[in-house]
Amino acid sequence: MKQEYALQFIEVFSKEWAELGKDFELLLFKDIDASLFKARKLAELLVKEVYIQEKMDYPSHANQAEKNMLLKNEGIIEDNVFSALDRIRRMGNAAIHNDKKIPISDAFKVHHNLFFIVKWFVESYVLSPDKEVPPYQDPQYETLDEKVKKLLAEYIPDFLEKEEQLKVVERVEERELPTLHNSYLLYQLSKLRESSQEAVEGYQELSDFKKYMHVKRPIQDTFESHLQECKDSPGSKLIFLCGSVGDGKSHLLGYLSTTKPELISQFKIHNDATESFDPKKNSMDTLSEVLEPFSDSLIDESSEKLILAINLGVLHNFIESTYAQEKYQKLKAYIEQARVFESGVISSPAEHDTFKLVNFADYHSFELTKDGPISTYMSTLFERITKEDSDNPFYVAYQKDKDKFSYNPLLINFKMFSSKSMQQQIIQLIIKTIMKDKLIISSRELLNFVHDILVPAAAEELKTHDFIDMLPHLLPNLLFEGGDKSPVLKMLGNQDPIHFRTQEVDEKLVSLYNSGNYYVYYRDIIFDSSAQEWIQLLEPVENIAFLDKDTKRELSELLIRASFLYDSHLKESFKDTVYENYMKYLYAYNTDNGRNLLDLYFEVEKSIYLWKGSPTNGYLYLDDEGNLIRIAAPIQIKKEMVTIKNESQEIIFRFTPTLFLGFRCAPYKQVHHVEIDLPLYEMIGKVLQGYRLNRKDREDSIQFIKFIDSLLPFGQQQEEILIKDMKTQFMFRLEYEEFFGFKFNREG
Repeated sequence: MKQEYALQFIEVFSKEWAELGKDFELLLFKDIDASLFKARKLAELLVKEVYIQEKMDYPSHANQAEKNMLLKNEGIIEDNVFSALDRIRRMGNAAIHNDKKIPISDAFKVHHNLFFIVKWFVESYVLSPDKEVPPYQDPQYETLDEKVKKLLAEYIPDFLEKEEQLKVVERVEERELPTLHNSYLLYQLSKLRESSQEAVEGYQELSDFKKYMHVKRPIQDTFESHLQECKDSPGSKLIFLCGSVGDGKSHLLGYLSTTKPELISQFKIHNDATESFDPKKNSMDTLSEVLEPFSDSLIDESSEKLILAINLGVLHNFIESTYAQEKYQKLKAYIEQARVFESGVISSPAEHDTFKLVNFADYHSFELTKDGPISTYMSTLFERITKEDSDNPFYVAYQKDKDKFSYNPLLINFKMFSSKSMQQQIIQLIIKTIMKDKLIISSRELLNFVHDILVPAAAEELKTHDFIDMLPHLLPNLLFEGGDKSPVLKMLGNQDPIHFRTQEVDEKLVSLYNSGNYYVYYRDIIFDSSAQEWIQLLEPVENIAFLDKDTKRELSELLIRASFLYDSHLKESFKDTVYENYMKYLYAYNTDNGRNLLDLYFEVEKSIYLWKGSPTNGYLYLDDEGNLIRIAAPIQIKKEMVTIKNESQEIIFRFTPTLFLGFRCAPYKQVHHVEIDLPLYEMIGKVLQGYRLNRKDREDSIQFIKFIDSLLPFGQQQEEILIKDMKTQFMFRLEYEEFFGFKFNREG
């Protein structure tokens, strides 16, 4: 049977409580602040009655947070009851002391919480076990004026289904900018999603939004110079624009078609060679047709000018096809000479009268410098989204939402993301993940990533005024806990600073719990000026001792993550010297600076002996670990410097993301190359520190083991071997001398 109001059932215990519950529900739609005050009053009466029922002394001089916590500590109330009481208390305080407008959605949460604790009280202390409390029902309202109806329409989409006339109001209302879930900013950010219509790239024309988001990259200059050179030149011209899916080929063509039509209009464009004009033909058939003017028989007579935007995989398949073998030998030779399919090299297309090639794979989303990696592209893209400019649709939308809502998780996140220190740390985090976990992030995925770290998963999470409720939906937590949203965020979660605890961080957390105040502690540790506005929202949060364990954990995790992302006194604790050293080695390798690679060569050489095992200096075991009797041979490993000559020294735009080292075994001249990526370098560092490799480590390092094994035949086992009994640790030397034959001695 439906009740007149949700808390009517409490009449069985107290008419006064029931009247407070009724007033709370009716005021919900008229005066939210007054309504929340009523809820807090009812919750306080309930807590006092619990003390009476449990025959406990009521702590009259304690504040409400202390009274609630005492019941929790005594095991009278569970965490879920405590959390509900705590939200009612916080929102009641906000209604009295805060001049900010409280969203009605927060009031509805309090309605749920109040019903829950009153139900718990009645079932625990009033009703017999065979009696039940009526189920929860939505708050009831009397006659609503249009102002209240519009307020409900903003915060409760389902209400529109109940009040049909509101649909008419919404349809005829003129808005200066479009909104999504009543938010201007959310609408603008939705354009960044991969599922957005704005994410679909075409090469004929770009929307105003895409033109605004365009970031000029070094590859654009190279491509434009080829276009300029070829557009007025006689004869056939074919410009290959190579890369992978989503790297920006279509966007670059669209941008130049829109902004520089005079440069590109003389060229035909074939984009996405995986599609066929004729359903009866496959991609290779189509590509052969498109390239007909550049076949061996027609290339010297043709005057065709073509831009071929093509994925490297498709290009490789075409080069290996019978078409290339039979009709496109010249084109095939050019592509093979450019070495676009080889790892560890930078594409080097030769000068050619007909062919030009630009390879997106050579241009990364970041650059190398002697001081570490930077990303002009990501920095500029993030600035496009956050810069305080009337031409920036995101910032304009942010300002309109701020006037409307004061703050919510989306507005706080946008403010956080506007911080330059935050942006740079996120960029470094992405670069490190690219290097460590082989993350491949396209421009499309990068924009989707920005959306995912700013926008909570559910729209209703935007409509809260309570900072504690916002915690799971703030940027630092979305950044490291959003693995369900995308593979990019899942990989970034591997770099979550809460999993890399140091002594200094642990000491700070202990000090935090002793200090008792989150606001003061956040403010003291995070000195970044751009963080102070949202840190101020922590000021009303009570002493740590009065918070439930989940809230304590969330606030502590936010402190660690925010200290990592902002300029803070803890930032140095998260420094990764192994990663920093590797990036400096990579810069030296790509700038032909062998002198700065010497330490790396020594580290790798030493690790060879540790990896394979060595009974004594200058000897390597020839067999596998685990044998009771092991055999080792002398081997003289010599270093052979390998580097890449590059076109720039200060900032490197084209580079290989891994480096190769060269070694040989004297007296042989043959050089053996080993590829060192960041994960292998990290493992080498651990081995040098005494770490013992397990089976998975060896499986992950199989290429390094193969490299070591390639050195073994070049040892001096024809002249000498050592034999070691692993059980007794006895060692014997077997030598062969040409005139004296074999000699066998026990060592030591």
